[in-house]
Amino acid sequence: MQFPTDIFISYAHIDDESLIQNQKGWISEFHRALDIRLAQLLGRRPVIWRDDSLQGNHVFDKQIVDQFAKVAIMISIITPRYVKSEWCIREVDEFYNTSQTNIGFTVSNKARIFKVIKTPVRIEQHPEKISGVLGYEFYNTDPGTGRVKELSQAFGNETERLYWEKLDDLAHDISSFLESLELPLAATSSNQSPITANGQSADKVFLAESSYDTQDFRDSLKRELQGYGYHILPDKQLPLIAKPLNESLISNLSEAVLSIHLLGENYGVVPEGAQKSIVEIQNDVAASYSAANSIPRFIWIPEGCEPGDDRQISFIDKLNSGKEGIAGADLVQGSLEDFKSVVIDKLNSMKKEVKKEEEQPEIYDESSKIIYLICDLSDIDEIRPLEDFLFDNGYEVVIPIFEGDESGIREDHIENLKTCSAAIIFFSNANELWLRSKTRDFLKINGYGRAKPLAFKAIYIAPPDSMSKQRFRTLDAEVINALNGLPEEKLKSLLSKI
Repeated sequence: MQFPTDIFISYAHIDDESLIQNQKGWISEFHRALDIRLAQLLGRRPVIWRDDSLQGNHVFDKQIVDQFAKVAIMISIITPRYVKSEWCIREVDEFYNTSQTNIGFTVSNKARIFKVIKTPVRIEQHPEKISGVLGYEFYNTDPGTGRVKELSQAFGNETERLYWEKLDDLAHDISSFLESLELPLAATSSNQSPITANGQSADKVFLAESSYDTQDFRDSLKRELQGYGYHILPDKQLPLIAKPLNESLISNLSEAVLSIHLLGENYGVVPEGAQKSIVEIQNDVAASYSAANSIPRFIWIPEGCEPGDDRQISFIDKLNSGKEGIAGADLVQGSLEDFKSVVIDKLNSMKKEVKKEEEQPEIYDESSKIIYLICDLSDIDEIRPLEDFLFDNGYEVVIPIFEGDESGIREDHIENLKTCSAAIIFFSNANELWLRSKTRDFLKINGYGRAKPLAFKAIYIAPPDSMSKQRFRTLDAEVINALNGLPEEKLKSLLSKI
């Protein structure tokens, strides 16, 4: 359905008053910039309307409300004055009510009111009808002082860059929404998956809310994923009360093909009734959900991350140790651009798997006896006695590949974990960081989409001897002590489980 007017901008008059004499106000500049960027994205000039004759003492104008039936989208500029204005609140309510009489308030699960937060206001003070709508935050918070600074074209290079990035995000989302209205109504039903520009159903990715120091990273990754056609969840404001938050997270995760969590130096907001931050809660819920439903996950820690909060230090230490919150996840540390590549490679790999299964479903042979012998390149010669023993006892032995790009090697490793009957980590000359990394993969195996549990997981401790090897033990896998030679009876006992 098409509307004569694309956008109505709802705002409080005082928020368009300029601090600098003879300079346009924030709302006027926002209107101008949005008009130009949307025209570039849509290929036509958008019809944007706002009442620029507003005065603080104006009474509510029924003539404005009468126009709402002709408007596709409202943009609400949230500020302290806006949420205190009876006029502004009534505009939201009236647009919401009018939308129910035509195509509804949501289309493809997206609200027809876009919330631009110019100045932070507590969520409970937002207009009730849009309290659950995600906002576009046109401000940032100084990590040192906690002071909020509005994004503007007039406050310096860095603030100006962030302003244009945020406006570009908003323009892309509005452009996509307006284009979706031109699709047949059945294709944009709120009960169906979101539709991409080419008319295809969009896969959904859960991109967890993050602390404010990683918000720019999250926005950048969100922008990248949307550019590849993915629909980002959560697409509504997460509750800041423990019980409804958990319910909302499970609902979101049930729709997603991948879960992504970004960690930083700050711990994040602690919801009402909770003991942990929203960042840690999201990860805990996703870990439990992944263990039960095999949804793959990524956890990213930026390079050079040095948290000062004891709670955040403890949280990251638990993840690094692989004991809590890591189920189904790859823990990635490095630059954001490298992380983006890893995520996109994973999503592309998942699409290929789905396509392969649709074209020719893979038959899982439960009678096969494949053992994945995981080793480091430095131990390729040392594994020969164990490899020969397994083969002589009737087992096919698969070892890792060591040549090719990092993404391909990782993909082969995951595929081996998915299809083998059992897995053994061979620990000889490699260092303990390598061992810890491979052991964590055992914890993530459900998230890789494995069809059935491994018959056994084992760590084979081979010479050279060391104090740390003698003391090594774990509850996550069987430990095979081969420091004094090949333990045939122990191996045969394990093999009997296949």
